[in-house]
Amino acid sequence: MKKIYLIDGNSFIYRMFFALPEFSTSAWKIVNATYWIAKFFVGQLIKENPDYLIFIRDAKGKNFRHDLFADYKATRDRMPDNLREQLQDINTLVETMGLKVIEEPWYEADDIIGSMAKKYSDDYEIYILTGDKDLYALVNEKVKIYDTLKKKIFWLKETKEKFEIEACFVSDYLAIVWDSSDNIPWISWIWPKKAVVLINDFWNLENIYEVIKKLESWETIEMSDEAKKVLSGKTLEKIKEGREVAFLSKKLATLDTDVNMSHFHLDDFIFHKDKILSSEVKKLFKEFEFYSLIEWEKNEDEKKWEDMNLKVQIIADNEWLEELEKIIKNYKEIVLDTETTSLNTMEAELVWVSIFLDESHIYYINFLHSGPSISREKWKQFLRNILESDTIIIGHNLKYDLEIIENFLDTDKNINKEEKNYKKQASLF
Repeated sequence: MKKIYLIDGNSFIYRMFFALPEFSTSAWKIVNATYWIAKFFVGQLIKENPDYLIFIRDAKGKNFRHDLFADYKATRDRMPDNLREQLQDINTLVETMGLKVIEEPWYEADDIIGSMAKKYSDDYEIYILTGDKDLYALVNEKVKIYDTLKKKIFWLKETKEKFEIEACFVSDYLAIVWDSSDNIPWISWIWPKKAVVLINDFWNLENIYEVIKKLESWETIEMSDEAKKVLSGKTLEKIKEGREVAFLSKKLATLDTDVNMSHFHLDDFIFHKDKILSSEVKKLFKEFEFYSLIEWEKNEDEKKWEDMNLKVQIIADNEWLEELEKIIKNYKEIVLDTETTSLNTMEAELVWVSIFLDESHIYYINFLHSGPSISREKWKQFLRNILESDTIIIGHNLKYDLEIIENFLDTDKNINKEEKNYKKQASLF
């Protein structure tokens, strides 16, 4: 079947912005999001070659959900300035590549995506490019979620593995648990694990409250032992108290799949892969200094990353860090890179460090990203040992990386940088 790619524009841009540390052109124009989006279009879309591609954005201003709940998305952080500065370049990039952007007043991009998926899924295979949880509710035999960062397709099986429930009940699940990104209200005491139990036993919100009503009438209801535990004591009281909140949350989390799409014609969104690397796009790449993308067609004939069979080891606990330190002692030089929260060395926080020893020894050491991470004390000792060793450190913009590390080591200590004397041999490339 022919394929339609529906890009959730806002989610797509945000994820690309946070996928790479900030970097700039020689004229100090921040381009990390612009670059990652361009690389995805050039590296993935040309290869995958969908039949149709539609780039969908949220319309400016309020939408119908604000009428339901005035504080909808009220807690969402303001767009980072360094992303806001790139929006015009991203718009120019998308337009130059011949990709059309659509939006619909009073609706969110998710509603338009849901309506298009409903309209076209009988005749086309639909791929939704997003990271938003609510769009997983659309997954069915013809509709899939495409996680562009993980390069992973979520179909029915993968969606169930992700949420532990069937895709068709995702909206009910989100109605029960708190969604901090959208500021959707939640039922206190009901965390994801309890929500999963309730959804798997009773399927949806309506059934859950129907079961509670029958329990109050002393009717016998068949349910799992886990559900019996959830529907008891303090938790049961909280669910009963939260009934109004729960159904409001379901309205907020449920997509409107009946948006009028009659004024959009699919033939206007035919994907032309030859436009992705047209001469006009290459001129734009030169302006943005994306020289590696200009040479993409030639580079594609050379060895690709996946062909090299390289694996990255994630270091996220103290014991593994100690093992890595022992391994490093066998190498005369290492390649080091850092990810930080800012280009300003006085403001930046160290998020992670990557270390390349050879093709069999590549490491990502997590400190501030979500998930397991290294303790501050062990992290500092590890970095001090590297800096005080005779190992040669190789890096790109190494002066910045070393200053970031030294600032991190100085945290909680009143040490004058000029008094520090790390006698390092360092090579720049």
